[in-house]
Amino acid sequence: MTTTQTAQAILLPVGQFFGTFHPVAGSAERYHRVRLGDEVWELDDQRFTLWALAHGTDDRPAEQPWTVPAVSEAAASQLPGVDSASLLHGLLAEGLVVEVAPGEAVEFARRHRVGARMLGLGNSAEQPWLWSIGFFERPVVSVTRTVYDLWERCPSGESLWTMCQALADEEREAGGTEPELVDPERLLTSFLYTVHPLLRASVVYLDPLP
Repeated sequence: MTTTQTAQAILLPVGQFFGTFHPVAGSAERYHRVRLGDEVWELDDQRFTLWALAHGTDDRPAEQPWTVPAVSEAAASQLPGVDSASLLHGLLAEGLVVEVAPGEAVEFARRHRVGARMLGLGNSAEQPWLWSIGFFERPVVSVTRTVYDLWERCPSGESLWTMCQALADEEREAGGTEPELVDPERLLTSFLYTVHPLLRASVVYLDPLP
């Protein structure tokens, strides 16, 4: 888990996808449900496409931050002729996506938690430095031990910041000295700039705290 070389404001989706629903049999009408805190939003196809794009795309190099311009560029091909900038502004106002600028990561992490999905599968004798998350005998993603430790703590319901502080404390108590592991702010920043593959694979989701 490494931090991007050039800090940029990143765009993060917030909320848990609850599925697509067709209210009338035989009709093309449908909506996509996203739970945000204790509310459930019903998004049309265009707004849902933008919310889904905030999770990242498979064709973008991992070292390139997922930003508003990157999402707008992706939306231009998936939503031709649509004013995606206006729709994205609406999602930002509603809290369904959040732009986290350099220096704002801690405040964001204090106000949000990470929800975990799937199962922890541990590591392997062949690649003990990678830890898998997925389903029985079907790993979906492989991550570092630090990310795995964060993922394991998600069911606690603690804020993301509290989790980073706890892991940094544990690393220091164990004699660790690596800055990205013993400094909770650096650990947090590194996680946020590498979280999109986990969001895209639905291994985690972000949720506002009450």
